[in-house]
Amino acid sequence: MPTAVENKYAFAKLDELEPAARLAPGATDDGRKRFDIRRTLDITAFGVSAFSAPNGVVVINEHDETLLGEAGQEELYIVVKGAATFEIDGESVEAPTGAMVNVQPTAKRKATATEDGIAAYTAGEYEEALAKQLVVVEKQPDNPVAHFNVGCFAARAGHADQAIEALGRAVEINDRIKELMATDEDLDSIREDQRFVELMK
Repeated sequence: MPTAVENKYAFAKLDELEPAARLAPGATDDGRKRFDIRRTLDITAFGVSAFSAPNGVVVINEHDETLLGEAGQEELYIVVKGAATFEIDGESVEAPTGAMVNVQPTAKRKATATEDGIAAYTAGEYEEALAKQLVVVEKQPDNPVAHFNVGCFAARAGHADQAIEALGRAVEINDRIKELMATDEDLDSIREDQRFVELMK
């Protein structure tokens, strides 16, 4: 429950908030929830909300922040728990826990929860994470980060051949993936592999 002392501050824990009522009449329950932080904390200077959704469910519906053809406000999204894939003007952005995504007003944006794969990865269940990330690749075959994540999970699971193949595809799509490959500790097990060395050239 939020608390206030002499009206000078308000405090609440996100995981203890009650979700807001669904506004659309007859809407089906897909597990998506909205939390009205602005009203909870009595914020008047800016808008802020929180959303949660299970894996595969759209957590931020597609929209932009234009009104009658004029640019509106920027939006900052912060992934507090789990992970999401953002689609911003046709470009995919993988956003794990702790990621911050600032979107300009005229950009079309949408986000889909992908928390299960990341949760499994964090727990060390790399085979499960790999299987789920392969599903993401099937849906987004031209997303270099999706292939990169397959490479990371495969390397952690001990599948060097699969890791090299996925990383090769990621580099083929976007050569800047090498910047991630250079420092990501998930790839330490294959870093001395000559095929990895060749990819990094």
